[in-house]
Amino acid sequence: MPKHVVILGAGPAGLSSALGLIREGIDVDILEMDSQVGGLCRSTHKDGYIFDLGGHRLITKDALLLVQLEELMGTELLVRPRKSAIRLKDKFFNYPLEIFEVLRKLPPAISFKSTVDFFLTRIGAYSKLSDTSFENWVIKRFGKTMYDIYFGPYSEKLWGMPPSKISSKWATQRVSLNNFTDVLLRALGKKKDMPKTYAASFLYPKRGIGQIFERMAEETEKGNGRVHLNAKVTKVILKNNFIERIFYRQGDEVKDISGDFVISTIPLPEFILSIEPKVADKYLSLAQTMSFRCIKFIHIMLDKERITDNTWIYVPEAKYIFFRIQDRRNWSPTTVPEKKNALTLEIACNKNDAIWMAPDKEIFERCIRDLEELNIIRRSEVIGYFSEKIEHAYPIYSLDYREKTKVAYEVIAGVNDFISIGRQGLFRYNNMDHSLKMGNLAAKHILHGFPRQKIFEIATENIIFDWQDTGYHDGESKDAKVIING
Repeated sequence: MPKHVVILGAGPAGLSSALGLIREGIDVDILEMDSQVGGLCRSTHKDGYIFDLGGHRLITKDALLLVQLEELMGTELLVRPRKSAIRLKDKFFNYPLEIFEVLRKLPPAISFKSTVDFFLTRIGAYSKLSDTSFENWVIKRFGKTMYDIYFGPYSEKLWGMPPSKISSKWATQRVSLNNFTDVLLRALGKKKDMPKTYAASFLYPKRGIGQIFERMAEETEKGNGRVHLNAKVTKVILKNNFIERIFYRQGDEVKDISGDFVISTIPLPEFILSIEPKVADKYLSLAQTMSFRCIKFIHIMLDKERITDNTWIYVPEAKYIFFRIQDRRNWSPTTVPEKKNALTLEIACNKNDAIWMAPDKEIFERCIRDLEELNIIRRSEVIGYFSEKIEHAYPIYSLDYREKTKVAYEVIAGVNDFISIGRQGLFRYNNMDHSLKMGNLAAKHILHGFPRQKIFEIATENIIFDWQDTGYHDGESKDAKVIING
């Protein structure tokens, strides 16, 4: 059994694996490139306000994970009501979509077309469409009208590319209902089972989602663990299919560390590119094509207590710069000062594009114009604002997503004292609870031989991966010898 484990990344997956290991007396060092823990689930404190990077609700059916979180957080963990909406064509629609509300509120011509489309999906009018792209997947199940007015515009806004170029693998993970029939049956009360994304409530800490991971880091350092902040991994030295040493930059210093086992939660393409000796050219070329969608956040502090009764609002129309609005008081009243409120606006972009590089004031001014047009707030209610941005927010599901990940997994399959987990580590758009569970099971893998394959199956849902085919399973990969150049 390893005595010392090095973990790359102090987000949900990395910290939960660290806790599982230190409970069994294993020494742990965590390298985190940021100045605080939490990864995508960190919280920022400013002027008495607490902001998250978007919306991170905790919903899980895993009883063990719930017990662990309740023990960790105690009375700091709240049960919060979930209410969200879609702002479309000057109206608010409940999310998830309620079919009768949609048909009632939309203009009569669109409602009629939606109804016709529903029957077309029922009689198989779209059955010849392949399920390759997100566009085809949605049209086959919801019809072209709903695709044109909601699913298509929202997805293009989020991903920055036509939905015809997005893999349907993303749809099978993120769109809970299979078709318009499911929506109708639930509206009529004929179908009671509800997907997890349709839960009426969720768990959330009083002081922002990052409170969970701040507490995890504290518990790690109380045990046999050390968290190294501002520690950016630069080089992973591989020898005979084992990780011999990891180099990282911390401030102006280059340091190195080694362990008996390594858990990585850093972006999979970056890990592949950091390996030395360099991996074979086909893997290097592939890693350079595996990209992430970035998010810029505008946090706005307000001299106003009530803004909306929604936790968050989806904004699919392209004329508005942001795709989602988070109401901080509705997440937790203790994240904002008394009689105040705040909004977090999420803006999708690519690294170094116009939005990514734009001055805060320029983006803020556009956001305020949009919020006033939406009748959400007035400029006079703003106390202050600031921005944050995340480079590796969403792995992009291009049409060849499955083929890319299959080849990329050959690399990490060939490293024997190593496992890669989490959203970035597996290049998979999974939720926070999935990452927490992966961390738990990664610790079990190291301590008790829990099968790696079962860890990687978490959050695949309808996506079928042949793990034996990819080589990412227990034991050495048969392709390990071809990974390294030379």
